[in-house]
Amino acid sequence: METIMNEAVVLAGVMAPVILILVQLVKSTDVDTKYLPHISILLGTIAGVVFGFASAGSLFVYGLAGFISGAASSGLYDGIKSLKGE
Repeated sequence: METIMNEAVVLAGVMAPVILILVQLVKSTDVDTKYLPHISILLGTIAGVVFGFASAGSLFVYGLAGFISGAASSGLYDGIKSLKGE
C-alpha cells in the first residue's frame, strides 16, 4: 500500500499543473466558481485514468493520482487567490 501511495503522490505532482491549466480553461467559461473545486477533482480523476490508459499503467494508481492532483490544484488555486487578496 505504501508503494501505491508513493507512486500516486509523485504522479499527482506531475499532473497538478496540467489540471490547474484545465481548470483555468473551464474557469474562462460561464461556470459558477463554487463548483471549481469539484470540477478540478473530476478533471484530475479523468485525466489520471486517461494517462493510465495511455501508459498502460495501473488505472487505480493513475486515477488516485488524478484525484490527488485535482485536490491539490484546487487548493493551489485557492491559495494563490488568497495571496492576491481576491
